[in-house]
Amino acid sequence: MLESNLRDDPSTLVFPTRAHIPVRKATKFHLFLYMQNRVKVRNPQGIAVARLDVWEDEGTDKDDDEISIYGVNSSQNVLIYNNSMTSLAVYGLNERGREQLNAPHGITASHWGDVYLADTGNNRVVKFFNDGKQMRFEKPLLQNQLLHPVAVALAADSSLYISDTENNRVLLVRADTLHSTFVASGQEPGAVWHPTGIAAIAASERWSFWKEPFVVVVDQFGKRIQRFDRDGQLLAAIDSKDLGYEKANLQYAAIDYYGNIWVTDRGNHCVHKFDRHLQHLDTFGHKGSGDREFTEPRGIAIHKRFGQVLIAEKESVQYYWIGTDVKNLQARRDDDGFLQLDYFLTERSFVTLEVLNRRGRVVATLMQETPREPGQNSERFDADFKPLPFVFRNNKRVFDRSRFGGLPRGRNQNFTLRLTLSATYSSYKYFSKEMELHVQF
Repeated sequence: MLESNLRDDPSTLVFPTRAHIPVRKATKFHLFLYMQNRVKVRNPQGIAVARLDVWEDEGTDKDDDEISIYGVNSSQNVLIYNNSMTSLAVYGLNERGREQLNAPHGITASHWGDVYLADTGNNRVVKFFNDGKQMRFEKPLLQNQLLHPVAVALAADSSLYISDTENNRVLLVRADTLHSTFVASGQEPGAVWHPTGIAAIAASERWSFWKEPFVVVVDQFGKRIQRFDRDGQLLAAIDSKDLGYEKANLQYAAIDYYGNIWVTDRGNHCVHKFDRHLQHLDTFGHKGSGDREFTEPRGIAIHKRFGQVLIAEKESVQYYWIGTDVKNLQARRDDDGFLQLDYFLTERSFVTLEVLNRRGRVVATLMQETPREPGQNSERFDADFKPLPFVFRNNKRVFDRSRFGGLPRGRNQNFTLRLTLSATYSSYKYFSKEMELHVQF
């Protein structure tokens, strides 16, 4: 590789178009416009999204990205949600007795209308029902059986997972009744200590690419992330120190359509992204109030179908689409005399690779919206820009050296490679990332 025009323009998350939504960051000013002084931003915590069944219009698909959003305003003991696409409602301002909240934190919601809230200060979980217009208190769960529960996660099979934080355990609830201790107390991998953020996905989840059930738990006071199977057996674990963050304060977690895991980091003002095996893909954002910046991010929620992402921070909520980014992009002549392109993707992407001559005209298209998985990728081509033969082993492409004989090698020509990426979600039609490499081969 001789030269690259690759710029530091983070795009793992991208902004929606203004036509889709005019406000990308909802601040306390926007809340004032809707609520006047009834509700003020005071310690935002969990956030949840769902596409309500009762909002479905079978006659059109143009409104399928219209979602219900639930946000917890912990220090005011209220829950803010939209009861239409143009209006907000609040639960908690006038409630008393058993319906009154006390320092709530995590929240989770379903498309059929059930909503569960970690009512932390009352040592319980509260169940609500949203009929599409109004939130209705239904009942408390596990009253006085929990100690400072911080987060909840509802899977598509109606399994409810609870971070019972100061009891150092994760509980599994089915049919609103305690089923079992999903993960027991302990500091070793496979157990939990001071669990907080939690996310879950079931095999029955409609908007799931792999149909692979698992549960993600943040524990050890925001320093560790663990991934468990549906039986509570450990699949993977990673410590924040492994990411190079000594002062991490990991908060809430979310899972997207491809099973990728997203975790907010309040201490480092960023969001960490992992693949479904808990391999680190990217860290997005840093401290600040500008574009792609955060101040103490907390709750995170993802609408899996379209890749809509909401992130609550200290005084606002930001709205993104899932995009894609590339790292460590390199092109070289390999030891066999072929062109090798190596790159690391932060998201499953459609990849287009073109060859440009000195005049900037496309003379060959090597890849055309070819799907590639997140993580490390490698492409190899002969001197006629044809891909080298490969076979699949363990779901990975392995180049077949036995078939290399007779393939043309490099000729020391100068040309430009243009790599174009796009994610597979809603952003596909509006966002692509383009890079050029000047190569001698």
